[in-house]
Amino acid sequence: MDSKNIGTSPKYTFYMYTTIIFCVWQVNLNSQSKVNFLEANITLNQAVGFFARNIPQPKIGFEAGTLRQVKIKSPLFWGISGYYHTLGSSPTFTISEQLDFNWVDFDYKTTSHLLGFNGKMRFYPNLPLGKTEFYAEAILGYKWLFTTTNKTLSSDSESSDSNMEKGSLSLTYGAAAGINYPLTPSLYLNIRGNFLPGLSNEYFILNQNKQVKTSTLDLFDLKRSTTDLVRWDFGVTWRFTGDDD
Repeated sequence: MDSKNIGTSPKYTFYMYTTIIFCVWQVNLNSQSKVNFLEANITLNQAVGFFARNIPQPKIGFEAGTLRQVKIKSPLFWGISGYYHTLGSSPTFTISEQLDFNWVDFDYKTTSHLLGFNGKMRFYPNLPLGKTEFYAEAILGYKWLFTTTNKTLSSDSESSDSNMEKGSLSLTYGAAAGINYPLTPSLYLNIRGNFLPGLSNEYFILNQNKQVKTSTLDLFDLKRSTTDLVRWDFGVTWRFTGDDD
């Protein structure tokens, strides 16, 4: 399996969202059409509960999503979003292996990932906050926890392979609250806090006290726990109108 497809697929997803966002034409927001949002955020992810025993340090990641107004002039929106961050990554280790009767050096690197997909409903209550708009969200989705090991020929970085060590889905649900503050008529600052509990699942976690034997996966321990997560989002929201249904 091609490592470039696995190792960078979350980044390709983010780039896809970003490209769509920058291709959107600004339109007259006073027209009688449903409002749509496209969002891009940098995230700070903190495991909580039993999850935090295995992942004590916060992780930086990214999130992108889209929402559409349920009805014209309604404060209710529905949408989807995706987010990604790593759970831990090993250093790169060079290991000699026999290949065609010769000893060849390979660079190994193992990374544990979290990729989430959510459906959501957003509600904007009528609160007197000036230009600031407060909202609350109900969330349901999945966390995909997976681990990959990349193996690259030391003398040729273009020659590489990747192995999916483990992957499993964890049902997640939760709630979020945030604010939008207008920067332009169609561009908003977005700040949001999310609480995302998740069901129990298995995942690999880096153990700094272990030694490499045959692969950098040797540095990881297989753990099982609930996957509760608190995520803080900081980014922007683009607002535009679309055709009525």
